[in-house]
Order: sequence, then C-alpha cells, then structure tokens
Amino acid sequence: MSMEKLRLNAYRWYRQALDDLDAAQALADANKYPQSCFYAQQSGEKAMKSVWFIHDLDPWGHSVARLIRDLPEALRPNWMPLLENALGLDKLYIPTRYPDALAELTPAEAYTKREAETAIALAQTILDQVGRLFI
Repeated sequence: MSMEKLRLNAYRWYRQALDDLDAAQALADANKYPQSCFYAQQSGEKAMKSVWFIHDLDPWGHSVARLIRDLPEALRPNWMPLLENALGLDKLYIPTRYPDALAELTPAEAYTKREAETAIALAQTILDQVGRLFI
C-alpha cells in the first residue's frame, strides 16, 4: 500500500477516535458515566490503532496497553509514556457495559462523573500525541 493510502486509512481511524471522544464528553454531560468511560476507552483504542495503520502494521485486540506494548521495538519508546493512560482506559472496557462485571452493582450505579472526566482526560492525552502524526 502506498504511503498516502496508509496515511489516509490511519487518519480515518484517528478521526473516529476523535468522534468517540466527543461522544464520551456528550455522554458525561448527560450523566451517562459508564457509557462515557467506555467511549473514552474506544477513543484511545482507535487512536492507537491508527498508529499501527500508519506504519503498515496489523493491530489486534482491544487493549490500548497491548497496542502500545506490542508495537515494534523501534516505535515503542515514543508511545511507552502513554502506558499508564492506556492501562487506565483498559480497565473500562468490560465493566462499563455488563451488569455482571461488578459485584452487586450495575455500571450505572458504579461509575461517577469524576471517573468519566478522568477517562476523557486519559484518552485526550493519547489523542493529542497521536494527532501529531497527522500535522
């Protein structure tokens, strides 16, 4: 695939990451905190997948941390500073969506405004760094 096609495909994933982050904010504003957290996780995941695509790599899975850790060694140092953010987002992938993922609580009962705000900030940091690839 040509460099231009790689860049365009990667940018599509990054644009979707931006849209997911906007959705996370809208959901937080609507007091839908677990859903906001999930969309923040999705935003980070799609942003990191765009990093893979721009380098003509094939990402696998839904773990933002794994998408960082599994990058080729030459690329990894640029993204490892985001690992803590990625781990924070990964914790939101399952329990924000399923009523049996948390002991005796549904996601709607368990997640708070502060957690949604934190998730959005974690994702925003990742998107800020990924966005530099497209400037």
